[in-house]
Order: sequence, then C-alpha cells, then structure tokens
Amino acid sequence: MSTLSPDQWQEISPYLDHALSLPAEERASWLADFRAKNCDLSGLLETLLDEHRELSQENFLEAPPARPASESCSSGETLGAYKLLSRIGEGGMGSVWLAERHDGRFERQVAIKFLHFAVGSPASAERFRREGRILGQLAHPHVAELIDAGVTARGEPYLVLEHVKGKQIDEYCDERSLGVEGRIEIFLDVLGAVAHAHAHLIVHRDIKPSNVLVSSEGEVKLLDFGIAKLLSDDANPAAATLLTVEGTAALTPQFAAPEQITGGSVTTATDVYALGVLLYLLLTGQHPAGPGPHSPADLVKAITENDAPRPSDVIASGKLGSETGIQKRAVSSDRLRRQLRGDLDTIVGKALKKNPGERYGSVIAFEADLRRYLKHEPISAHPDTFSYRVSKYVRRHRVTLSLVSVALLAIFAGSAATLIQARTVRRQRDAALLERDRADHVTRFMTGIFRLADPSQKTGNQVTARELLDKASQEVETGLAQNPDLQARMMAAMGKAYMNLGLYGRSESLLQKSLSIAASRGEGQSQMAFEAAHNLGWDLLQEGKLAETEKLQRNLPRTHWARMIQSRFPPKVSLLTRSAKEAIARKERD
Repeated sequence: MSTLSPDQWQEISPYLDHALSLPAEERASWLADFRAKNCDLSGLLETLLDEHRELSQENFLEAPPARPASESCSSGETLGAYKLLSRIGEGGMGSVWLAERHDGRFERQVAIKFLHFAVGSPASAERFRREGRILGQLAHPHVAELIDAGVTARGEPYLVLEHVKGKQIDEYCDERSLGVEGRIEIFLDVLGAVAHAHAHLIVHRDIKPSNVLVSSEGEVKLLDFGIAKLLSDDANPAAATLLTVEGTAALTPQFAAPEQITGGSVTTATDVYALGVLLYLLLTGQHPAGPGPHSPADLVKAITENDAPRPSDVIASGKLGSETGIQKRAVSSDRLRRQLRGDLDTIVGKALKKNPGERYGSVIAFEADLRRYLKHEPISAHPDTFSYRVSKYVRRHRVTLSLVSVALLAIFAGSAATLIQARTVRRQRDAALLERDRADHVTRFMTGIFRLADPSQKTGNQVTARELLDKASQEVETGLAQNPDLQARMMAAMGKAYMNLGLYGRSESLLQKSLSIAASRGEGQSQMAFEAAHNLGWDLLQEGKLAETEKLQRNLPRTHWARMIQSRFPPKVSLLTRSAKEAIARKERD
C-alpha cells in the first residue's frame, strides 16, 4: 500500500493498536461492528491488519538484517584515489573509515563515510554526485570539508570528508571546566558555521554533540553537513523523510525538531531548534527532555508536546549529577543559576519553541542575542522595558559608571564642604556685623545717657547714678523698641545695676521685661536669658518674695540649672538655691 501521511496515521493508529490487542476470535466481531460505524476507515484498517498477518507469517524482523556492503571492506582496499586504513566509527548512517591518498599527487588522510542505503538508478547516482559537489563548495573554517562524493561499484554511496581530530563539544567543555561564557564563545563558532550554510540554502538537519568536534587548540569543526539533504528526493520529499526516520536514521531523535518527528516541513528553523538543544546541553549538562534513558514514546512526547524546564530551574532543582555537575562549570550552583536566570533562559526558550514560527527567525538572530548577552546589552527576545534596558546599560558600563559615581561623589562632597564653609563664613560675618551694629547702638546710647553728666550740658546739681539709671531705663524702653535684641540685653544690664544699688523693685521690673522679650524671640535658652533669670531669682530672694523665688526655680527648664551649675557663677547659684530653700523652711516653721 502507499505511504500514509502523518494525519492518516494519527487517525488510524488507535484502532490498529486496539485490533491487534484482541484475540483472533474477538477481532472478527469487533471489525464487523467497526465497519458499520466507520466505513471510511474500515478498509484501511483491514489492509493494515492483512499486511501485519503476512509479515508475521514471514517472520519479519526475527532474522538479523543483511550486512551492509561496506562491512565487507577491508584494510588496504582502494576506493578511487584513496586507500582504506582502518575503521574508525560506526553509526546509524553508516560506517566511517580512515583513508589516505595513494595516487602520489599529495599526502592527506581523510575520513570516508559509507552510507547505509543503495542508489537505485543512474539518475539517482548522478544526483548524489551533483549535490556532493555543491556541498563540497561549502567552505568555512568551522565546517569539516566535504572533499568528494561518489557511489561504489556495489551501488553504495560514500562521502570523502576532512579527517578531524578532536573531542565532542560537550566533552571538550567538561574536560576543561569551562564556565558559561566560555561555552557560549565556542557555541558561537558553531552558529557561524550553520549561518554560513543557511546563506547557501543548505540545512544540516542533524546537529548534535557528536557532529561538533573541538580540537585541542579549541578549533570547532561541524561534521556531516548536508548529509540529510543528500538523502532527500525532490520528486518525493515525504518518502525521503520516512526513509531517513525509519530506515537509515539520518536524524538523531534526541536532537530532532518537532516538525521532523511529525513529518512537517524542514527549514532553517529546524536547525535553530537543534542548536537550542545543543546549547541547553552545554549549559545544564542534560537534554531538555530530562535525564535519560527515555522510551521512544516518552521522547516523542517530550519533543512534540512538553515544554522544557528553564535551564536555571534545572540547576535550582539539583538535577545536575557529579558526572556533568557544577564542578565542570567552574562556578557554584547558586552562581550558575543566577547566570542562567533571565536572558539565557529566554534565549534558550525561544530557540526551543515547538512552533517554528516562534523561534529565532535565523541563526544570525540567535547568534546576535548571545553576543548581546556577553556584552551585557539588551537582547531582542526580552521584553524591551525601560528598567531592563537601564539594568543592562549599568552592567555593560559597570567600571565607567563606578568611576563616574566616585567622581560625582567627590564633586558633591566638595560642593557640600564648600557650601558648609561658605555658610559658616556667612554666619560668622553676620554675627560680626550684628556685634558691630550692637556696639554702635550701645555706644550711641551710652553717649546720650552720659551727656547728662557732661559739664557743658549740666544745668543744675550734681547728677547721681540713680538719675543716670532712671534716664537710661526710660531710653531703653522707648528708644530701643526697634531693636528688641539690644533692648532685652540693655534691660538685663540695667536690672542688674539697679539690683546692685539695692533698688530691687525697679530691678525686678526690668529683668522681667528682658526675659519676656527674649522668650518672644525664641531666645529663652540663651546665655543672656540665663543670666537675667539668675539675677531675677536673686532679686526676688532679697525682696523676701520666697514663693515667687521657688516658683521661678521650678519653672525654669532643667537646662537652665545645668548651665547654671557649669557657669562662671557656681557659688552664687548654689547660694541662691540654698538661701531660697532655707528662707522657705524658716517661714514654714514660723
């Protein structure tokens, strides 16, 4: 029968599985019932069951497969200009032999890969040689050179490839304990090779660790480029896809894209997916489907349906074992998780999208995002928010911004010091000007007062000190009203003068006014107010106003009394306090 399409197979597969699970006697009645309900599918189902019965009778798959013709090759056998030396590899695609030229033109060792399928017609053989020549023109420093292609006399196709000595890319990175950035740098060489091939309309289709070798000098070589393309058939691409999957296994299921598994179109996005799987493996040490082994059904489901966990989540879950563990990435588990979280999670996730249209549009775009990550620039796959761009800019210019920050801090500190110094100088200047103005006022005031005692101004008897004080106190209350600071100070001085003359009533009045003015100006805690309060208390005590003296003492803030104790008059303060308390005690006894 003709090959089934993927949709047809998906529709008929459950019924076929159920029919094969039934005993022969039950299957007939079930088929009769199925024929009545699904007449469109019943014919196809019966055809498949008949083929299954015929294959069972022929003991299909019970005998070992026929040996490929290449297995009959032996060391020393010649193939054109090359002599086979030894078998160096065997895989689903075919066997690989180390060979050397023997025609004497030049000496060179090559790898000859015999493909395990036969070319059925001269036209197919010619097409195989023609596409081999096309791929041979794919020159890139990170692509293993395809030197020649041909078909043996037995009809077996072969490829003559550059012989590359090196380790698989994942083994190379682990052996040298490369960190995240080192692994990405090597992976960028792989992306460059694939991008070059895509520019020549060639898709690899089988990118995997064993096809990426790294030499001891760190040179990357991508192998088997275009072999899957050589196997395609322009006249029947669907059949070619089934051939590569079911027969020769030209693709590796673990690194196949969902569209390769389901039989969809193979495009450059197919290689983008395989590259995403390879990068995932390099960063986390495991396949996106999780640590194996996987059954074919589980692997197909993981590739076509399940989203891979983010690389940072794999590290956080502690699934990295000792063989491919943290110690092979030269960082701690927490640091590795922080490096993968964010941009790398996003980049890998975009490459592994199930829908080809949601992946990177090209390998070049994939490469550009990884280079932006290494430069700490915003990546295209990340939402372009302002805070994200600012954070990437800061990280990218960390050293420069640190130096600028230090310079700005120095400038700010210098400016602040200059401003503080200027403010201090200004305050000192204002204080000096205030003192000058105050001295000028006092000078003019005292000149006017003592003019009464000037012989040229005197008109009567000798002027007494009392008269001078009375005149001065009047001038203070009226003439200094526009200068309350000086007025309060002069009243305090006049009050003390009256107290020294024993004129306690007049002294009390002036001291009370001085304290009132100081309090109204917010200077109740000043040195002047402290001295005025001290003198007022002494005045009240001398007048015998003991209760008022005690009240004044209690109402004054503690700071006043603390400053009194530390002032230049501690004996008087102690005497005042002691005298007031003793007088009150005597009065209470009387």
